[in-house]
Amino acid sequence: MLLGGRELLHGVVPATLAGALGELPGEIRFSLPLAGRTTIGVGGRADCLIAPQTIDSMVGAIQLCRRHKVRHMLLGAGSNLLFSDQGYRGVLISTERLMGSVIDGETVNVSCGEPLAALLFAVGRVGVRTLDFLVGIPGRLGGAIAMNAGIPAQSIGDIVQRVTVLSPRGEVQSIGVEECRFVYRGSAIRNERLPVLSAQLCLSGGTFDRDALLAERRTRQPLAARSAGSTFKNPPGLFAGRLIEEAGLKGFRVGMAKVSEQHANFIVNLGGAQSAEISEIIDIVRQKVYKRFRILLELEIEVVDQ
Repeated sequence: MLLGGRELLHGVVPATLAGALGELPGEIRFSLPLAGRTTIGVGGRADCLIAPQTIDSMVGAIQLCRRHKVRHMLLGAGSNLLFSDQGYRGVLISTERLMGSVIDGETVNVSCGEPLAALLFAVGRVGVRTLDFLVGIPGRLGGAIAMNAGIPAQSIGDIVQRVTVLSPRGEVQSIGVEECRFVYRGSAIRNERLPVLSAQLCLSGGTFDRDALLAERRTRQPLAARSAGSTFKNPPGLFAGRLIEEAGLKGFRVGMAKVSEQHANFIVNLGGAQSAEISEIIDIVRQKVYKRFRILLELEIEVVDQ
């Protein structure tokens, strides 16, 4: 379904590609504001956003963009992302309609667009508590796998059995956990930008106290504020938030963006913040932490330039 009208086309998306994308099952929009599509609430306009109705149409959208050599990326819940104030030149492929999970014995097969909260609810209905370490983490399955989301005690990569991805050659492939090469807040899937289509997760193992984990998150993290989540990865054996706080930057503000006073590894949007303000805070934090501790903080969020 084509929404927004071809007259709104601009940027790098040619009319031939827009027409072909519009023929796929799903919904397509042009010149779409990104602020409402990210958890931190900033960003300009995207040239084009398509929300495929099926996995097959998602694969088709990716293959069309590759064929036309047009820049594109997958968009889940918009957490861990910082878009430019100038927007995104290319096609965003939203996984918002690609939801669902099927429990099969001690495994669950999950579509890439399934929100983590919905997954926890689905497995919780049958008494499974082994995935509760994901409670309170925003996002959808595809992004969680790419980033190896989790807590210090466990990450989603620990329970992955297989992941179905689209290869650079356009082939749908099922890869094992070894090929995913999960590391702290990363994976080969993220490094190689492999689109996640679905995954099989193990449901056996230890359980977690969901209420305690969620209570701890609410106490330590600014869950009620608009943020992209943890801004920086923790250096080995250290905590990024503590380094930022000890560098005197807790509460540091640029315009309407601010280092959270609740947890210094979160940058929050006070309302109407610009991406440039958040980027300025990121640069200052990295400079001051390096000057004091000789540690260069590595970003956990992904900064997407125009």
